[in-house]
Amino acid sequence: MSDLLGQLPAPLLLLVAGLLIVAEAGTLAGVVLPGTTVLVALGYLTRVDVLPLAWTIAVAVAAEIAGTHLSYAQGRRRRGAASIHRLADRFAPSAWARARRMVDRHGAWAVAGGQWIGSARTLVPRLSGWAGMPYRTFARVGVPTAAAWAATLVTLSRSAPDLVEAVTGHLAVAGPVAVALVLVVVYVRSRGGAGEDGPPAGPGRCGAPV
Repeated sequence: MSDLLGQLPAPLLLLVAGLLIVAEAGTLAGVVLPGTTVLVALGYLTRVDVLPLAWTIAVAVAAEIAGTHLSYAQGRRRRGAASIHRLADRFAPSAWARARRMVDRHGAWAVAGGQWIGSARTLVPRLSGWAGMPYRTFARVGVPTAAAWAATLVTLSRSAPDLVEAVTGHLAVAGPVAVALVLVVVYVRSRGGAGEDGPPAGPGRCGAPV
């Protein structure tokens, strides 16, 4: 495969890789797009001298930062809406609201941590914009964290590709599972909370005076 890719112009490879990284970080489709795999592949291609290391890291960092900013901007456009996306309006809007409050409560820590956890890379910047996090706060943490993520993954993949691919493979699986579990839990809790607002117990029920 590296021999085949080596026949393609390096700028073309970097352009395609950069677009995939932006899409993974900046769109909801990033939950299933192989953005992490692209970074691992870039590191490997620098190892076999198909791509120059400095330019590869520069493109990966720029694409990751651009992707997180795209995600944040899309979230800002939904500020005040019931959910993070029009399609999500049909599925547990209260669950999305709880997720928004969670990101709002943890602020910069959520942005920094989300960059390193599977699908959270796609969702946390969008949730931050939706929650109304100021751009200065988001950029102050999001830019260096996104840059560190991309540069670290490319560099480690160059020196230990098998190890990095195994670890990120587990993260890629764990990310969507973790997101799904969180949504289910907050949805169940929201439904349970709705049932607690019923009328007070009347005579003859448990806790009524004798």
